[in-house]
Amino acid sequence: MNLGDLALQIEDMRKRVALLQRQSEQEKAQEEIELITAVLEEVHLALEELQIANEDLQQQNEELSHTQKDLVAQRQRYQELFEEVPDAYFVTDTKGVIQEANSAATTLLNISKSFLLGELLEIYVVEKEIIAFHLKLTHLRDRAEIPDWKMQEWEVNLRPRDRTPIIAAVKVVAIRNQQDSLVGLRWILRDISESKRTQAKLQWAEQAMRQALAKEREFSELKSRLLTITSHEFRTPLATIHSSAELLEYYRHLWSDERQLIHLRRIQTSVMHMTQLLNDVLVLSQDETGKLEFNPTPLNLVEFCRDLLEELQQSDRSQHAIAFSSECQCTQANLDAKLLRQILSNLLSNCLKYSPIGSTVKFSVTTANDQAIFQTQDSGIGIPPCDIEHIFEPFHRASNAGNTPGMGLGMSIVKQAVDLHGGEIFVESAISAGTTFTVILPFSIHFHV
Repeated sequence: MNLGDLALQIEDMRKRVALLQRQSEQEKAQEEIELITAVLEEVHLALEELQIANEDLQQQNEELSHTQKDLVAQRQRYQELFEEVPDAYFVTDTKGVIQEANSAATTLLNISKSFLLGELLEIYVVEKEIIAFHLKLTHLRDRAEIPDWKMQEWEVNLRPRDRTPIIAAVKVVAIRNQQDSLVGLRWILRDISESKRTQAKLQWAEQAMRQALAKEREFSELKSRLLTITSHEFRTPLATIHSSAELLEYYRHLWSDERQLIHLRRIQTSVMHMTQLLNDVLVLSQDETGKLEFNPTPLNLVEFCRDLLEELQQSDRSQHAIAFSSECQCTQANLDAKLLRQILSNLLSNCLKYSPIGSTVKFSVTTANDQAIFQTQDSGIGIPPCDIEHIFEPFHRASNAGNTPGMGLGMSIVKQAVDLHGGEIFVESAISAGTTFTVILPFSIHFHV
């Protein structure tokens, strides 16, 4: 029974007492006694009902007091839990205006609670992501009609006050009233910047390991191919040397000087060929192990090129003509002589190797704008279009090379040497019409005297 019911009962009692009083004024004495007795009985009953009502009210008051205490205790426990949560915890309205924030939230954004409350949460999002954040918030509101939408999660870049931006993991849960309408949002934000950096480092380490393993496999395959091809390429010159030496040993006293000279030249050519093979293998090995160095020194370009041509013509035994031209504004250049020899000797050797006997190979050197420009041109077999994009790969030989000796290392070495100079190399070729290579090397400002 509540207080309203008790008031109604009392009012009803008053009305009945008043009625009895009016009746008592009109009846006789005996009737008055009976009336008074009835009144007393009514009053007694009323008192008993009032006693019962009072007891009910006391019990209800005690229950209300216990309920109030429970609510206070629950509120206190909620507040303690709210404050002790290690993650940043926000309560906002449906528009994202902050209504509550715990201590972790103030630490995360480096700002006191008094400045947080009443602010839009999105103002702490980095500028480039504000629109995306606002669209997500709008999407959450648009889904308010769906009573069972689950927790939403994403990542966002936040900018705490006077600190560098951080990456935060966001979890959002709906707050609904008894009518199941959306009235607010609960947000949990966690700083995952360090874990992201650790993850990036792990990914980088994993990628580096994969690259190292791939490089190791590539190097292992390279060594295997190198041994196979080198052993094959060395057999021919070694067989020539052995054959000519043996013939000279047994028959030189029967041969003319000219015939002996033929075999001696065969031996010399084979030795030079083997030397070139060994030089190519050495350069390739140094590049693969990172030991190939760039050491520019001052040198006279014209003299350097003439000396190299003299050596090549001797080994070619004048089977080809080499037309050399130079237009140098400055003959002195700071280049790596060893690497430059590799570049030019490989290019010119290929010109001689793949050109018809008796043909002319053109070679020129010019300087301009602190750059040396070398060009070789032959009228040989040319390079098929399908092979041009692969000619600088180790062990690649053009499909029309046939039985012409070679390991497929020369052009790879040329490219490496050009790259070490910081230069460029270009090729133009046509089948049966010849090939032109152009090498541009910038002068180095660092050199050893």
